[in-house]
Amino acid sequence: GILAMSMGSIDWKYKVALIFLPVIAYGILMLGKKFPINERVAAGVSYMDMLKQVGGLGALIVMFMITSEVGRVLGMGTIAQWAVILGLSIAFGVYTKSLGQPLLIFLMLIMVPLATTELGTDSWITDLMKPEVPAGINSGWVLVYTSLIMMILRFFAGPIVHKLSPLGLLALSALVAAGGLLFLSVSAGLTILLAATLYGFGKTFFWPTMLGLTAEQFPKGGALTLNAVAAVGMLAVGVLGTPFFGKVQDSLIRESVEKDFSNDVYSKIVGDDQVSVFGKYKAIEPENLAAQPKNVQDKVGVIQNKVKKETLKTVALFPCLMFVCYIGLLLYYKTKGGYKPKILISDEEEGLLMTGGAVGPAEM
Repeated sequence: GILAMSMGSIDWKYKVALIFLPVIAYGILMLGKKFPINERVAAGVSYMDMLKQVGGLGALIVMFMITSEVGRVLGMGTIAQWAVILGLSIAFGVYTKSLGQPLLIFLMLIMVPLATTELGTDSWITDLMKPEVPAGINSGWVLVYTSLIMMILRFFAGPIVHKLSPLGLLALSALVAAGGLLFLSVSAGLTILLAATLYGFGKTFFWPTMLGLTAEQFPKGGALTLNAVAAVGMLAVGVLGTPFFGKVQDSLIRESVEKDFSNDVYSKIVGDDQVSVFGKYKAIEPENLAAQPKNVQDKVGVIQNKVKKETLKTVALFPCLMFVCYIGLLLYYKTKGGYKPKILISDEEEGLLMTGGAVGPAEM
């Protein structure tokens, strides 16, 4: 983030290319290393049993995300996309003879609002906060600051998780994140720092705790269940999260402009229908707006800045939904005697795996 901001107005492609620095660093660190045998393999769980954990319904969620994005890039029609989604999902379900584990399907669905709350907001927050940050300060510092909070707190994740349980920590994080987003939506000047701190605390443990929860409850799923949950989260940001933000923001701006301006001015600055996964909607066209008198541009700019922050209040609904889901899971596990991880191998055997020792039948 700091490097990107220091590059100023240079082409965005060079800023994105910064990701190659950690890629190269991690590649060098992995040279000559050997990955340990997976816990699932060491416990003798078959490849088919791993696939059964995801099943047809899990495949349906993953294929919807993948096909929606690939289909958008390739220009596939809706019917063609759904033919691919249903065809591959049904085939996977028939092959595995499984619909998937209900709890895993639920966790995959929760990843949609979780990823939208964390990554989706991160991708918008610099633009949302730009009008409120003091002059001369890059709004990107808000994102850098919250990322720094996350990095530091994650070093202390272990004791916190053991104290609250994964679901307890997730429920608390959702509540804090919702408060942080609401605070950000009304903050200005230095209070943005306080709001960003609250938001940073809230989103810190979302992603790693969800993956830890998946690993503890579905050890038979091995790498597949972990990657399925993570993939749904990553893809959901682009397929659902960002289009949702765009539709909400553009629709609110359009409604305000339509109310504050004459029909003649409104018709000149509104663009053609925008199409997203959430249907058609109209938005203000930047090129049309640029052709209008300065007083019109300034007035629309004020409306846009106000609505951008209002959007955060809508986003706060996502962690509220997550809070309800996590409380529901806590109550579910309470009926089962409390939350407990499912164990395939002992701690001693797992230690051997991590140090290179092989245990169990080790499927090749």
